[in-house]
Amino acid sequence: MVPSADWSRVGGHGHAVQFYQTDSHLLDLLTRFIGTALVTGDVGIVIATKVHRDGLAKRFKARGLNVGVARDEGRYIVLDAAATLTRIMRDGKPDEDAFREVIGGVMARAVRLDAHSRIAAFGEMVALLWADGKADAAIQLEDMWNALAQEQAFCLCCAYPMSGFSNRHAAPFMKICAQHSHVFTVAQDVPLASAVR
Repeated sequence: MVPSADWSRVGGHGHAVQFYQTDSHLLDLLTRFIGTALVTGDVGIVIATKVHRDGLAKRFKARGLNVGVARDEGRYIVLDAAATLTRIMRDGKPDEDAFREVIGGVMARAVRLDAHSRIAAFGEMVALLWADGKADAAIQLEDMWNALAQEQAFCLCCAYPMSGFSNRHAAPFMKICAQHSHVFTVAQDVPLASAVR
């Protein structure tokens, strides 16, 4: 059994990365992370692929969590990762102004709902860039998230499938890790060096 990463350790201002083997493992973590935010009256923002959005919706339904009220209140915001990525890309790389307009705008609207609410955000736009062979663009986007976190308070978790990494990715893998306050590997007892095969 794979030990479960504890995204709750990230805190209100963290930027974590999860490297995962299976969608099921990722969705279990995401369900707890976003579900906890919604149940406690906070804000949950999900920028994910259709497969992960659908999987999250099924898990919420199976647990009896009706997200309709949170969605109506503007506390549950769900965006398509590919469509959102298209909105912030210019000439094959993330554009700072577009990122601030699109993502910064989403965050600002969430804060205006209730200045005391915490924001739990999940994004996998970086994983799409990585999968498309755009490692530099993924790292640039991670930089933009970190810059935004200096101005707005939120807890961000992003995720990359381990299937996208091999020994030839060791240097970029470490750059990705360096962008984050918390790094969760496939299994918590697996050293980072071992996680890149």
